[in-house]
Order: sequence, then C-alpha cells, then structure tokens
Amino acid sequence: MRKSIFNRMKGMIKISPAIASLVAVFPFISMLIAGCGGRGGGGDSENVYQTPSISIEVPTSASSYSTTWSSVRLGGTISHASFVHVRNTSTGAIVEGYVNYNQGYGSWFADVYGLRLGDNTIMTTADADGTGARTASVHITVTRPLQPADFIINGPDHASANTFWTDGSSFNNSHNIAFFGDGTGKSTTGSVLSENAGTAIDFTWSKLGPDSILISNCLTCSFQNISRIEGSLSEGIFLGQVETIGGVGELALHAFTLMSGNL
Repeated sequence: MRKSIFNRMKGMIKISPAIASLVAVFPFISMLIAGCGGRGGGGDSENVYQTPSISIEVPTSASSYSTTWSSVRLGGTISHASFVHVRNTSTGAIVEGYVNYNQGYGSWFADVYGLRLGDNTIMTTADADGTGARTASVHITVTRPLQPADFIINGPDHASANTFWTDGSSFNNSHNIAFFGDGTGKSTTGSVLSENAGTAIDFTWSKLGPDSILISNCLTCSFQNISRIEGSLSEGIFLGQVETIGGVGELALHAFTLMSGNL
C-alpha cells in the first residue's frame, strides 16, 4: 500500500533520487528510533513517572547510629530518582547527595558535616526530577557524645596510664600530651607550631566546655588549650584545635594519634 502511494506521488511531484531514497527508508529509521532508550545525567529516566524509593545502608541500615565525629557519610540505594536532598533537621543544614546508576542499579551518598552534640535527625529525600513533584524520604538519627572531651582521657592517673597522644600536625611531629582522669596530665614543652618539643612536664586541666580542655599551671607546655575535640581513645585518634604557648593558635584542626607508653 505504502509503495503504491509513493509510485502515484512520483507521477505528480518531481522528486530527486536522494529524496526518494530517504522517503523509502524513513519507516525503518522511525522504528529504530522508537526502539531506543537511554539514561541522562545518571538518572533513572526510563521510570521517570514512577514513584521514587530510597534506603539508608551506610553507615548502618538501623534507624540510629552513634559517632564521636562531627561528620558522617550516609549512603544507600535509590530508584526512579536523579536527586537526593539531605537535611539535618536538628541544625537546618542541607547538603545535596550524589546519585549514580550502573546497569539499572541506583546508589547514592552524601557527607553530612557540622553534627551537633547529642541527637541529629537527618532526613534524606529522593527527588525524581528535582522539582519535588515525586519524592520519597527516609531518616536516621545520628548521635554524638554530649561530652566529647571525656573520650580522650588516657587513664585514671599518671601511674596507671599506658598511652599518650602525639600531635601529628605539630613541628616535626614531636609534641605529645596525656590527660588523666584525676585532672592532671603531662605535656611536652615549646611551641607546637615552630620548634621541636622539649621535656614533658606536669600540668592540671579543666573543661572549658563539652569539647574543650584548658591546660593550667604550665605556661611552657606545648598545649595551652585544645578545643573542637572529636574522636576517641578507642579509635586511637582525635582531632582538636590547638592553642600553644603565648596564646598562639591556628584554625586548622590537629590530628592526634594514640601511642603506647607512659609520657
């Protein structure tokens, strides 16, 4: 039928051989295009009108998670969505997640910073096309310690302690400190930022806040106070913002590594 119509048209309209060839194969080109599918931008465009789904599998599939750190990486599975919005409802902070599809399997992750002390309820929302028209949500409660400074104490007292901390960000990685539960401690001397550490001497300490320690009775101690503490003895590492002799400090966090021995 299609061929007879085309033959009759040739008698009415003058068609060049090139156009005639294109018209002849057009039905097959149309069928080929219609049969093709694809994904754009890492999304799930084949199911763009379906309801999204999302799960949290990292760091746990449970509804709650505890950490000594001020940040956490969340991740899991996703389908029928190209966007993930992550909101810490306890602080109001929002971050956009990363979505990836591989052979039809969807996954996502997001790094959440600035966790407050105590509970952080974090809502993750899968968004089909970024408009918010089709979404699905799941949440997790991430809990930080209320007193982070308590988690870096090396022992009840100097006699029973068998570990200390080395400041890996200090001058030549040479400055050390230890905290004891009786409110005493030992620290090397000299500037953390500009000179090699001297002999370790005694000090007393108290809390400036839940995550801050003030060193007292030791003007030559390498560390005068350490704030923004996160990490723990059990993990063998903590981070903290350091003020050294003369009240000199820097904004960058220093990384302290747990060492065996008695300082």
